[in-house]
Amino acid sequence: MKAIHKFILPMKEESTIEMPYGAKIIKGENQEGFVAIWAIVELDAPNVERNFRLYKTGQKFDCGDVSKLEFIGRADIHVGMDLGMHIFELLP
Repeated sequence: MKAIHKFILPMKEESTIEMPYGAKIIKGENQEGFVAIWAIVELDAPNVERNFRLYKTGQKFDCGDVSKLEFIGRADIHVGMDLGMHIFELLP
């Protein structure tokens, strides 16, 4: 059985979170000051680690191969100042 689940990313440039295997990310944005992503997940799938990267507007890409980045969405957050954060998954 499938469902939509929300995952909160830590407020740092690069992070790893656990998600069910095969989770299909459908949206990323801010929610109540946090960077959140939503995914369609198989409820009985085992968890796997997935890697994400936040880039500020105007920030240079430091990952080398940008083809390994998949855009998820954008989040406007306030951490001492207003920031536009672009959410990417780092692909294997």
